[in-house]
Amino acid sequence: MLKKQLTENLIAAVKKKDKESINTIRLILAAIKDKEIAIRSDGKKEEISQEIIFSILKNMIKQRNESIDLYKKGNRQELADKEKKEIDIIQRFLPKQLDENVIKDICKEIIEKLNAKNMSDMGKVMAEIKKHKSSSQIDMANASSYVKIVLNS
Repeated sequence: MLKKQLTENLIAAVKKKDKESINTIRLILAAIKDKEIAIRSDGKKEEISQEIIFSILKNMIKQRNESIDLYKKGNRQELADKEKKEIDIIQRFLPKQLDENVIKDICKEIIEKLNAKNMSDMGKVMAEIKKHKSSSQIDMANASSYVKIVLNS
């Protein structure tokens, strides 16, 4: 499982004395642990799924991208570079993202399947994209902007 892979990578990073990887992987494991605690407090006994872990990782990348934008606006390039390195480390644990053209094809297919015509159908289309078998490999921000373009035209 991915959690085991993260732990193994943490051990390897400690042996290599790679401080950036150590810190980032520890942040990932802490976020996963928080989610596991939240799931258990809801009364569910199931183990955290790989899809939930992918969602956590994507959220961490999104947060870092937002930070990069703020740091660049504040002329703090060294902090933006640090965030970029963390993104690179986090992305190692995500499945390879689909090509933009493939994402567009999936969006077109779902729009046609749902017979979506305008922006009021946006929620249904995005919900269906999130259920797609390749959803962990789809950049939802790109998919969302493409769906908006199609539904607005």
